[in-house]
Amino acid sequence: MNTGKKVSLIMHFIADLHIHSHFSRATSRLLVPEYLDYWAGIKGIKVVGTGDITHAGWLKELKEKLEPEGNGLFCLKKEFRSKLLAGENNTKFLLSGEISNIYKRGEKVRKVHNVVMVRDFEEAEKINQKLIALGGNLKSDGRPILGLDSQDLLELVLDCNEDNIFIPAHIWTPWFSMLGSKSGFDNPKECFGNLWPYIFAIETGLSTDAPMNWLCSFLDRVALISNSDAHSPDRLGRNANVFNAELSYDGIRNALKNTSSGNFLGTIDMFPQEGKYHYDGHRKCNVCWDPITTIRNQSVCPKCGKPVTVGVMNRIIHLSDREDYSERKNRLPFRSIIPLPEIIAEMEGVGEKSKKVGAEYEKIIQKLGNEMDILLNVPVEEIEKNASPVLAEAIRRMRNREVIVQEGFDGEYGKIKVFNPGEIQNFSTGNGLFGFSKPEPPKPRELVNFDLKGIQNLMTQKQEVAEQIAEYNIKPKGDLNLEQQAAVEYTKGPLVILAGPGTGKTKTITSKIVYLINQKITDPDRILAITFTNKAADEMKSRLAAELGKQIQVPNIYTFHGLGYSILRDNFSLLNRSNDFVILDENDKSDILKTIPDLKFSAMKKIGTAISLFKQGIEKDLPDEFNKIYSAYSKKLEDFNAFDFDDLISKPLELIRNNKDILDIIRDQFPVVFVDEFQDTNAQQYELIRLIAGENNPNLCVVGDPNQSIYSFRGGGSEMIR
Repeated sequence: MNTGKKVSLIMHFIADLHIHSHFSRATSRLLVPEYLDYWAGIKGIKVVGTGDITHAGWLKELKEKLEPEGNGLFCLKKEFRSKLLAGENNTKFLLSGEISNIYKRGEKVRKVHNVVMVRDFEEAEKINQKLIALGGNLKSDGRPILGLDSQDLLELVLDCNEDNIFIPAHIWTPWFSMLGSKSGFDNPKECFGNLWPYIFAIETGLSTDAPMNWLCSFLDRVALISNSDAHSPDRLGRNANVFNAELSYDGIRNALKNTSSGNFLGTIDMFPQEGKYHYDGHRKCNVCWDPITTIRNQSVCPKCGKPVTVGVMNRIIHLSDREDYSERKNRLPFRSIIPLPEIIAEMEGVGEKSKKVGAEYEKIIQKLGNEMDILLNVPVEEIEKNASPVLAEAIRRMRNREVIVQEGFDGEYGKIKVFNPGEIQNFSTGNGLFGFSKPEPPKPRELVNFDLKGIQNLMTQKQEVAEQIAEYNIKPKGDLNLEQQAAVEYTKGPLVILAGPGTGKTKTITSKIVYLINQKITDPDRILAITFTNKAADEMKSRLAAELGKQIQVPNIYTFHGLGYSILRDNFSLLNRSNDFVILDENDKSDILKTIPDLKFSAMKKIGTAISLFKQGIEKDLPDEFNKIYSAYSKKLEDFNAFDFDDLISKPLELIRNNKDILDIIRDQFPVVFVDEFQDTNAQQYELIRLIAGENNPNLCVVGDPNQSIYSFRGGGSEMIR
């Protein structure tokens, strides 16, 4: 009996809601309803946005080939359907379109792309008529360019029908988006004003994923959706959305508007590093930078001298107000994928568009089902059984985020790989998974794999320098640039100078020392400068001698080991040693080890390394079998009144830790402390500096580059300077 009661069917489905038609520029002629239906079935996508609803030609074609289902969605008429490789799909279409808004606001040209979705053709035509009445040219492109403010477009769309959906598109893309570095705003409210509350979803874009957006609290209340923005039908689903909702326009709208309902299940995303604007750079100059490098280079390309294109990661870092993405409460699941043709292309060592990849792709789909299922759900064992061990291992790694990335930048797509170079050749063609020993997969990628706090600290320091330059009207002098001169003249507290190779670090240090002396801020003999190599120390001494002249004493410049030697020399009696102690080099150390009974020659190098790491504090304990040998070695050093090279840090540190009088004398002697290549300090060297400089020493200046640490093998690490 028909009661007339409407039954809502909740189902699990994938939707890709932002694409284009063949009426848009730079798109495939195959972007027609028939091919969209066909490829959606192969990909495993149930709902596809039509794209381009503002174009009359596309609307006409849609009306000819689609039929309404009475729920705000459409399906392809049967006479246009093709037989699918993976079976019948019966794709549902949702009317959607992207609009490019280019306008001037706040003395700046804004370029923002927005996606509009409607439930029927009448609503689409109502919006189009209003846009035409405002002078909009809707004929030239499927994605029209309008001189209409985004806020005004939102108001127009809502005036037509409050049930229309309005979504800011790929919000971080540099050139055309709500928050883009080139022409966007710094927050959504600035873009949409008092209408921002009417937006309940935003599109994250190909160069970002959900966790990166979780760092921005101003996005907490909106659903984060992800779409392919496909310009050809085979690109469908590279980014998509997962629903467990009523298969209808209202079902999708309500799921996005109320994410706590559990009807919107999150997103499927390419790894964001594959996006064209993940990193900063210049494609023409082949310059690709992470945000730290961009900040240090003041966003200027070293090859052409023009500003680089600031990408998505950098922009998110600038606008984020969180260090921990878990602070966002409504974090929905997301899955990172590599499109199946890309995986096959890597396996076969050919181009993604090659016939070989196409044939293999078709064969795999026929055996295992649609692409989304293969990438996300089909058990690895089943993939191995019905396809190949190599594909099974590739998909296992992808699911575990065990990938190798080459970041995209300035319009250049990145590359995501799952195998190390030459690794595929080690796979067996027989029953075993590997022909040789199983290689280690790449390390899993973290959800947010950048040092947000370190970058934000660097940005703060840059801002402080800029404010100081403005406050004191600092001008570059001689051959120093503005930032170098600001560092030289800064005397208000401790200073960290972050600078990459070739940026004049040594010049800045020597100029600052000269400035302190010439301005009578301190005397030369009260300055302590520490560097890592004798060559660097000699270079600094010669530069200072040339700049200060013969009448002024050159300050105290040491290597770490030279400083340690001077502390030992001045305080040897406290170690119960005579004043004629000697320092052993590596050959001397080996000669002493040779005299220890029961030490095999083959183990000498190993024990020598173990002793060194132990003395440097890098290893907390010696292997048990070396304890007796270490005791014998230490006793021989005492007998010879000798110290080895590692003692030049550990012994002085022991002295000043345990003797406050010595520490006070050193602090009084050297109230001004400089440290070069600070990123290479290990834990003992760091503690030595911290003790000598004291807490909150306003006269401490350290210089370095976290990206240039070269002594990690002996405990040095860039975390010291972050």
